[in-house]
Amino acid sequence: MISKSGAGPAPIPGKRLNVNDLIEAFKMVHESATREAADKLRAAFQQEDGCQAAVRSFHSRLPLDKMRSDLNSSFGACFRLNQYDLNISRPVAQALVAADAIKESDLSILPTREWHAAMYDGRLHLPLLGLMKHGRKAFTSLFIDTAVGLKRAANATSLTTGTLDGCETIVRGVGKSIGHVYIGCLSFYGEVTDALEYLPKLYDPYADSDKRKRPQVDNFTSGARAAEHSIWYGFKDGVTGLVNKPRTGYERHGVLGGAAGAAVAIPNIVIKPVVGTLASLTWLGRGIYAQVKQLSHHRNPNSDHRLSVLTPSGHRRSSSSGSPVCIQDTSPEGRAAYESGLRIELCKQILDDFERIKTEHHSKSSGPLTEDSKHKKSLHLFQRQRSRSLVRQ
Repeated sequence: MISKSGAGPAPIPGKRLNVNDLIEAFKMVHESATREAADKLRAAFQQEDGCQAAVRSFHSRLPLDKMRSDLNSSFGACFRLNQYDLNISRPVAQALVAADAIKESDLSILPTREWHAAMYDGRLHLPLLGLMKHGRKAFTSLFIDTAVGLKRAANATSLTTGTLDGCETIVRGVGKSIGHVYIGCLSFYGEVTDALEYLPKLYDPYADSDKRKRPQVDNFTSGARAAEHSIWYGFKDGVTGLVNKPRTGYERHGVLGGAAGAAVAIPNIVIKPVVGTLASLTWLGRGIYAQVKQLSHHRNPNSDHRLSVLTPSGHRRSSSSGSPVCIQDTSPEGRAAYESGLRIELCKQILDDFERIKTEHHSKSSGPLTEDSKHKKSLHLFQRQRSRSLVRQ
């Protein structure tokens, strides 16, 4: 970019650096045109405020609708109550749980943004890499983890309990080991088909004309779709290549290019359908694997993010002497204030607003809204908008 702006010489690769090129580069930086271009570049830099622009760009793209907490906006929302369509902060959740307004199991983690990253990258891997990786996991599950579990079972207080724990450990270790071996074999097959898909690039100078975006597999449906496309494009590219390859070669390199395109189109008519068919099993297997991982994650979505009814610092509040503070107000708002660290008045307002939301929710699910219900709903919406405008307490 410096070279394009005229403020410096063209870049010199380190492997081709020699004395003459370096001398010419030093001569160029002392030329008046180069110095003028450098002065213009410096003036442009001085007029910029990169930090302010970066912060402005960051804040302008924040999903504020998801980040604001309902009932009270002193803190950002990190939990969701799906039953009542509420996004709430940790202190609000602590207040509701402490007041027995909700159960801890009613909460789920609120994702500010869903990231759909590809589970499999587009790089070419060594075919034995996945087999070795899952083979190591199978060995660990079968011998190391099983041995630790058997040792723990041997130290059990009861013979019956130790026997049952030992049998369970053996079954779990063997099952996990078989599963890892199976996944390793599927991974090996997938990496082989990935290598076969890359094969035409080694002899086809016009392989870029058939290049497509790598499928993104995150569940069974996307895996099945990728498998279907693999078969379809395999046969399509193999057949249409008899016309497209010579034409592409002729457009790029004339008669010799057309002849080269015809030469590579002949093996492609066999290789591409075969590789596409084999790769379809790979994408289908990856879709099944992704679906299983997704189901296992949804089965216990909060396993690593459980909400403990503690103060925001993560510990029950204590006095200056280190002894726990005894709760004096045993009312719902008093318990909520004790656990969340919020003021009692604020906790009472949170509990009242939540009780109103619960009433409206049950009345809406039980039948049509009356005039009084409509009035309460409009009042609730007004108070929710008002709560979002509160400053941090």
